Amino acid sequence: MLYLTMYIIKQLLLCFFLIFSVVIYAQTAAELEVLLETAAVTNGQAARFVISSSPGDNSASTEISAFEQAVTNGWLKNVNPDDKITLGKLSFLIMKSFDMKGGLMYLIFPGPRYAYRSLVSKSIIQGASDPAMLVDGERFLLILGNVLNAEGEK
Repeated sequence: MLYLTMYIIKQLLLCFFLIFSVVIYAQTAAELEVLLETAAVTNGQAARFVISSSPGDNSASTEISAFEQAVTNGWLKNVNPDDKITLGKLSFLIMKSFDMKGGLMYLIFPGPRYAYRSLVSKSIIQGASDPAMLVDGERFLLILGNVLNAEGEK
């Protein structure tokens, strides 16, 4: 009888974990769909996806906690989570969270301008762009995908 009870409990736990993992996947897929349709990505959205994709400490599970982690680490400065992110600030966030090495000017003056130039030189940012331009969801995911490909090749 005890063996049967333990077997039933194990089966119920297995079902619970399977259902829970499907719910987590659905939330992430829904977030990606919303992000793809976004005309301008916010600092909070960018921090959430960049930090959770980076190899370092990705304990931040929400937009707010990821944004706070980015601000605490100095990766985002003088911004609010609902502000639209520029390509320069996104570049700096990516360079810092992935601990990427930049060019000489980035080493001397680490910041959004030279982070942007470093990512352009590495062909992570492609096409017509400017560090002051806003980033839409599609371009954001393309840049993040390029970063993950580049980092995976190391």
